[in-house]
Formats: sequence, C-alpha cells, structure tokens
Amino acid sequence: MSESLGMACLKGLSRAGGRVALIDGGMGGRQVKAGLLLGAGLALAQKIRQEEPGPRVGVVLPPGAGGTIANLACVLAGKTPVNLNFTSGRAAADSAAKQAELRTVITAPAMEEKLGEHFPDAGRRLDLGNMLKEEKWQAVVWSVLAFLLPVSWLASLGKVPKEGGEREAGLLFTSGSTGDPKGVVLSHQNILANLRQIEGGLGDLRLGSVLGCLPLFHSFGFTVTLWWPLTGGPRVVTYPSPLDPQALGEVISKFGVDLLVTTPTFLRTLMRRAGKEKLGKLKMVVTGAEKLQGSLREDFEEKIGVKVFEGYGMTEGSPVIAVNRPGAEKPGTVGKAVKDLEIRTVDEETGRVLSKGQAGILEFRGPNIFPGYLGRPDLTQKVLREGWYHTADFGRVDDEGFLTIEGRRARFSKIGGEMVPHGVVEEHLLKWLKARGGFHEGGQELMVTAVEDEKKGEMLVVLHSCELEVIEAEKALRDMGLPNLWIPKKFIRVKAVPILASGKLDLAAGRKLAQNG
Repeated sequence: MSESLGMACLKGLSRAGGRVALIDGGMGGRQVKAGLLLGAGLALAQKIRQEEPGPRVGVVLPPGAGGTIANLACVLAGKTPVNLNFTSGRAAADSAAKQAELRTVITAPAMEEKLGEHFPDAGRRLDLGNMLKEEKWQAVVWSVLAFLLPVSWLASLGKVPKEGGEREAGLLFTSGSTGDPKGVVLSHQNILANLRQIEGGLGDLRLGSVLGCLPLFHSFGFTVTLWWPLTGGPRVVTYPSPLDPQALGEVISKFGVDLLVTTPTFLRTLMRRAGKEKLGKLKMVVTGAEKLQGSLREDFEEKIGVKVFEGYGMTEGSPVIAVNRPGAEKPGTVGKAVKDLEIRTVDEETGRVLSKGQAGILEFRGPNIFPGYLGRPDLTQKVLREGWYHTADFGRVDDEGFLTIEGRRARFSKIGGEMVPHGVVEEHLLKWLKARGGFHEGGQELMVTAVEDEKKGEMLVVLHSCELEVIEAEKALRDMGLPNLWIPKKFIRVKAVPILASGKLDLAAGRKLAQNG
C-alpha cells in the first residue's frame, strides 16, 4: 500500500524546515516557514483527534495560512478534510455537509460573520484561531522536533498514518454548474499520483512559487495550490479570492509569483486591471475550466509578454488530465495527457471505442482517476467502466497525442437531430464583438445556453451583459459560416453573466435565466 498524503506532507515540510513555504498575501504578506507550518499542523492534529472521532472534518475557510493549516492538520490526524463550497448557496452546501455526514467544521469568526445565515449547516463549529492559540506552545515543540527527529520517528510520535493507498484522502463536491453537487472521493493514491504527474509535466522548468487564490473547495485549489506546495512543490503565495484582480496583480508582483493557474474569465480581467507592470515577471500561466480563446492567448502574450498554456482537468481526475507546456504545446488543444494516463474516445450512442483522431465522448484510465461518488453506486456504475472514467466531454486525440476538447455534453444542444456546441457559437459571437469594438476585457460578456423548443427539441439562447444588436449578431454568425440551426433564436440582456466562484460559467443559473426570460 502506498504512503499517505499526511506522510508526504510530513516529508515535504520537514526536509525544508527553514524554507518559506507559504506567503499569506491576504494577511499583509505574512511568511510562514515549512517547519512552523508542520509544527502547527501536528499540534492541531492532536486537537482534532480529541474533538472529532469521526472520519471527516468540514472546513469553511478561504485560501491562506489558516485554510492550509486546517487541511494539513486533518490529513496528519488521519481525517478527510471536506472543504465546503460556501459560494454555492445554502442548499447546496447543506446537501454536501449532509452527504459527508459532517459533525464538526473548522472555520473563523470572520467567515461566520461574512456568511451569516448562509453558513453551511455542518455541525459544531471550531474556531481555528482559538485552537491555534491553545496549541501555540505545542506547535513550537513540534517545530523543534521536526527539525531534530528523523521523519519516521516524527510520524510515530505524531501518530501520522503512514499508509494511504486507495483509502479516502479528500472529498470534494462538484461545482453544481449543472445541478446538485456530487461528492467526489479522492484516494491518497489519486492525489499523490496527480502530484507526481504535475511535477513530471514541467520538464526542465523550475518554478519557485505558485499563486493560490482558487478556493480550497475547487479541485485545482485543493491539489495544485494546497497539496503540491505542502509535499515539496513550489512555495504558495495565497490570496483569499480570485475575484479581486487589482489586489492579485499587487500580490503577484510584490512576492514574485512564477506560476499562475486560473480561468480565461479571470485572466482577461487580470490582464486589463493589472497590466504588464504587475504580471510581466510571471514564468508560466495555465488556464483551465473553460476554453481558452485564441484571441485572449494572443492578447496576453502581446500585452504582458508571457505565454499562456491551456490545460484540462476535472475533479474526478484529481484534477490534472492534460496540459500544454514549454516545448510541448499545440494551440487550440489542451496539451498531452499527464504520465500514466490513458485516453480514448467512444461513440455516445453505442459505446464503441473509436479510432485515434475520431471525436467522441472522452474516457480516461489511470492512477489519478477517482474510485467513485460518495454514497452513489448508481452514478459510479454509470461513469466507471472496467477502470475507464466515462466523462461528459466530447474530444479527440491527434496522432501526436494532443487532446482537443470539443465541448461538454451539458454545453451541447440537440436541435433538429444535430448536436450544436454552445462554446463554438460563443466564440464566434465574441470574435464579432471584438472586431466591431463592442468587446470589453473586464469579464465574461455573454454565454450561450438553451431552453426546450416544441419544434426542434431545443433552441439556443444568448445571455449578454453588453450592448448587442440582435439582427447584426445573427447576420454576423451567418456570414462567418455557421449553419442556420446554430443561430440563436433568442437574445436576453442581463446585468451580469452568471459565474461560479471557480471562474466557470454557472450553467444551471444561466439556463434558469433563459427559461425565465
């Protein structure tokens, strides 16, 4: 059985005890060394064992020193941290807490005050600040012991589980972009395998720091900017929210961030608000969650002087599946699969495995693929078939191994018997807006969704927050060669296009706006 995530963190932090492992940009740039971080985690782990005998502990905290220590302490105590999505609405958060059978949640008074009546119903609340104060001297002792003792002795003394394997290490809930959240169980093997895959994909590129602003309940925020730094990866520079581009630009510039992982929506805003002065020293930018438009990639490289690489992942993949990188990239694709991950495409109707280059539903098999959904064997059986994870995405793999995402099943509409991709229509509309000067770089201006239609099955609806002449838009789409079936039948002006905290389009909210419009 492979080692546990807790052991991997213990090794990663104890080996570099004097190195700054975390800079809390939301707390004025407070620097936390690896040894102190580990000491606090070990001290808090003992407290958590006393307070919660169950297997899981809820966490309601933003990215930062507090959120990092809370998650670290949970895995050192042999517990599964469950970071609840406090932006998804009370009903979704309560559903997640109930499914996880949470009885205890670690949080802070500031979060309780901010969320008020929307705070998830996750059982007894423990104040992280008070816990750390109570364990202050124990944390100092553990920090000294981490410096003096061999890792194996430290693990035994701290009662850190040494073996992990296929046991549960993390529990994340899907964003709810298409409906109710599902609990995605990630094993120790899943997370550690993905961390190795991330490291292997960097090649000779050496990164000293990564920006950690994505929520801890988001799969990228959970693996890439939480566990990677704690297990020996780059230093993490945290900020509590990805929604403040001006502050993020300051943090990136002031603390010399090398790697930025974000979404195209957030990157567009960041480019406009922060500019080259703040972003020009980044070594690498990776986007995911939604399609990276060629125009954004080109604009960022021209204005900021830094290349943008598109990647692809999903919660069920722990999450990194594929990524473009220096020396191995192909614009328009999401790069090559990470090491030890197999990809194939299958026919949606028959399930027949397709030849390389043929577009179909994507399936993945590898050590980072999750074992199933929490308490839902019915859903698990639908998507896991002989070790292959059957996704909701259309794509194809070319002869060189580069993966192209055609779109999500939820982002296709069957109109008159033909599958119409929402993303392609969006891309054409944005291209037209930019050409006529009606496009602003400050955020997502429009999204394409669909509602039921008696004649054709479904019809496309455009939600837009910018000025838009419908007749001109329809003509432009036809002039660009889109078939008549692909031309949206309805345009609705909205105050803002709905976006999730992760930066992805909120598909459920968008469809609801279209239905009510």
